[in-house]
Amino acid sequence: MTEASIVERLYLPDPCSLLMTVRLYHSDPYLKEFTAQIVSAEGEWIALDRTAFYPGGGGQEPDRGTLERLPVTEVKSSGDRVLHRVPGHAFTAGDEVHGTVDWQRRYELMRGHTGEHLLFSRLHELCPDMELVKIAIGPERKSVMVKGPLDWNVVSEAQESVLSAIDENLPVTVRSVPKDDPSLAEARIKVERIHGDEVRVVSIGDIDRAACAGVHVRSTKELDMLLVTKFTSARPAADFEVEFEIGEAAKRTALHLSAAALRAAEALGSRPQDLDSALSNALHGRDKQAQQLRAYEERALNELIPSNIGGIDLYSGLFGGMDRKVLLDAAARLTAEHAACVLGSADEKLMLVVACSPDLDVDCRVVLNEALAPQGGKGGGKKHFATGGAPTSERAEDVMVSAIVKLRSILEQN
Repeated sequence: MTEASIVERLYLPDPCSLLMTVRLYHSDPYLKEFTAQIVSAEGEWIALDRTAFYPGGGGQEPDRGTLERLPVTEVKSSGDRVLHRVPGHAFTAGDEVHGTVDWQRRYELMRGHTGEHLLFSRLHELCPDMELVKIAIGPERKSVMVKGPLDWNVVSEAQESVLSAIDENLPVTVRSVPKDDPSLAEARIKVERIHGDEVRVVSIGDIDRAACAGVHVRSTKELDMLLVTKFTSARPAADFEVEFEIGEAAKRTALHLSAAALRAAEALGSRPQDLDSALSNALHGRDKQAQQLRAYEERALNELIPSNIGGIDLYSGLFGGMDRKVLLDAAARLTAEHAACVLGSADEKLMLVVACSPDLDVDCRVVLNEALAPQGGKGGGKKHFATGGAPTSERAEDVMVSAIVKLRSILEQN
């Protein structure tokens, strides 16, 4: 029997299945243990008359725990019921069971969910046109994906505002209001996603109000700390993803990042508070050096003197760590008319290009692979333009000589 058919059978119109699951986590999100009666059991899935297990939602992962000391490995909503997966159980309808929620995990997720509300509200205050795309609240990873004009300055300012709200110990309150209640105009809500006639609204002090069916802590002080740990592009799903941590995990990460910043400042010869400008200067210097190096590389390639093999120019050269694109562009340029080349770049690995003009009867792929094979290398490409490499550059000169000798031999026969 498939999982879908099992779930469907749990909702056949019998007297028991007409009862909805009482969701104890709404009335008391801090409830760790409870007793309940099994309404139906089919396969691994158990439906209870009431439960403290949160089935997930709003980006927050479902709870875990035990029923009669048997692991609850999955929890989900299905209509008015909350279903619990309990592998290996022998329960039957009517049994009374004792449930225990994995509280450490649940509390982490509750704090993460409240932290997400708080962080997004502060970001949204700074960027009113910003749109929430996706939320992910799990034990190991917490993030929000958004569309909007964010940058590190905005994220940093929002984080400072979050920390102020935590210090102020703002109350987190929950109330249900009719779907047409005028107060919902001040809440973050997507009406089309609301099922039923009432809306559950979670408020953080007077700074945020949002429709949410999830579980939250009672006050911002319980978050202890919130730290943004990553701010990256999330395209194409969204513009940006903001990852964060809370509590002790946030403190430990803050210490690690602080130490890393101090080491970086020391390496750049700057004060920690000047690290941004020092890094900017270093990157500018690196880019300038890269431009100069590229100019030198292009000049060296342009100054190559070819050997003449029966009227065919053969260019060759081995360079240290040359830019791949520069090397490929040079190979294409040098072999545009009645010519051939073997060009190599050697740093930790070896890159090799074998190319010739289309009017020459040479399979560059064969030349390339015969030269690379003894060093454990290989490559591919088109008949007149092949590229490849070897895992080490220790025998780079031998590979180059081999390729040149093979190519020269073929050219002499053209």
